[in-house]
Amino acid sequence: MTKHIRILIMVAFAVAVLTGTAAAYDGENSANELTMKTITITDGNKSTIVSTLSNTVAEVFEEKNIEIDDKTSVSKDLDDTIKTGDEIVIKRPFNITLKVNSDSTPIVTNKTTVGDIINEYSHLIDGEYELENVEESTRLYNNMVIKVHVITDEIITATEEIPFETKKVENPDMEEGTEKVTQEGENGILQITKKQYYYKGKVHKLEEVEREVIKEPVDKIIEIGTKKKEAEIKETKSSSSGTIDGMTFTKAINMVSTAYTPYDSGCSGVTASGMAASKGVAAVDTSVIPFGTKLYIPGYGIAVAADTGGAINGNRIDLCYNTISEAYGWGRRTVTVYILE
Repeated sequence: MTKHIRILIMVAFAVAVLTGTAAAYDGENSANELTMKTITITDGNKSTIVSTLSNTVAEVFEEKNIEIDDKTSVSKDLDDTIKTGDEIVIKRPFNITLKVNSDSTPIVTNKTTVGDIINEYSHLIDGEYELENVEESTRLYNNMVIKVHVITDEIITATEEIPFETKKVENPDMEEGTEKVTQEGENGILQITKKQYYYKGKVHKLEEVEREVIKEPVDKIIEIGTKKKEAEIKETKSSSSGTIDGMTFTKAINMVSTAYTPYDSGCSGVTASGMAASKGVAAVDTSVIPFGTKLYIPGYGIAVAADTGGAINGNRIDLCYNTISEAYGWGRRTVTVYILE
């Protein structure tokens, strides 16, 4: 065998060996690709055992016509290689409606619980809230409506009148028994600010925030004359004694009279002399008429001097009545007071 022939045989053998080895590798790869795998696919609440010749997650989804989107989560990467016994878990998003009071917000989410939604959308829930028929731990499901009741509030304002006061001022230049209004009264205005809280569309509570006087009241001023009448100045002592309505009197004095009740401001119901204040008691200036003096006043009747008053000076007398209407009915008048025996 020549040297040339031996070289050709060696080349042919090498080619045969290399070709056989490559074929062996190709056979092994083909065997792997055609191996049947049994896996579990859990899609939401449904689990299915499937057999497949596919090698990756993406190939299985294509083979089984399983569609996913960018909001769907998969437990394995799409290019992961699969093997028998694997489980692929598909978690699809829920369509949720979040209703806060009367405002509804549609949500697509792959969260798990109601609490997850509350945390994610906390910007829509301002203040105290309450869930209706669910807890924060409640698991989500498709087309679920989560109702959240939030306490809301609003500021309201209202006004009230402040009644004016009536003040009486003595005027020594005006004749006693006369009076005139020198300034008309005018009510003030008080503004009240309140915060009103609503829950489930109804008023939950109301609290006052502020009070502000936006207009001060104006007092009514009445001037009362204190100047004695000339005839009254001359009459201080008595006219001659005599009788009146069958009663004997020792002195008659012209006096300016007013009326009061035991219930007036500053009255305690007990007179300065210790008697109970009631009809038949007169308040006097004791330098003019001493306590205990029995009196007769036409139109009023018999009285006893038993009380005093801050404004009862000189020829002034204040007659007690049991009711306010009687006192108002008497008013202010000049009378002749008869001092009885």
